[in-house]
Amino acid sequence: MKKVFFPQFFLLGALVIGLVSCSPKSDAVKTSAGDSLSKPSESRVPKNHQPGIKSSDRWDDIFKSLPKEWTMLTKKDSKYIIYIPCDYQNQKIILSNKEKYALEHIIGQDAYYFQIKNIRKDGNTYLFELQEENAEKGQENVMYTLDIKDNHQAVWDVYNDERKMAAITTTDSRFENRYKTVEEPPCLE
Repeated sequence: MKKVFFPQFFLLGALVIGLVSCSPKSDAVKTSAGDSLSKPSESRVPKNHQPGIKSSDRWDDIFKSLPKEWTMLTKKDSKYIIYIPCDYQNQKIILSNKEKYALEHIIGQDAYYFQIKNIRKDGNTYLFELQEENAEKGQENVMYTLDIKDNHQAVWDVYNDERKMAAITTTDSRFENRYKTVEEPPCLE
């Protein structure tokens, strides 16, 4: 398997989403994740990345209490949908504990694996300190924050070297049936 560095997967994701949004179909839906990748960073440091935030829970107990699978939502008009681009698939974030605690971020046909080093909780916000599975020693760590909302939705923010790279609105996958799924027809070559 090729070694994939974290920033490259966002560039690949942005490229694919950009190609999908250039589709000749006039009512194509643009994903919120694709928009956030092309915008300048609004936040340099996650709110809960500040020193001094402490959690009374052990991080493995926090892990056990969280939903394990999250599905990306896309805003169309004033509603959220599950959007599946042509010849692609929707993004998912999966938390697992098979031999070790891990976060898997699935983007299209690519999956990125991170080992969870720590989880801190501040209210409804969780900070995941991660290390890329294929990372070399000395390579920067990655952070994801999970901000859970009251309606089984959450926003995952992705940080690389304290720089915000993407914000992904998701739903707990157990509640996917509350959203309309819109699947684009196969892409024409």
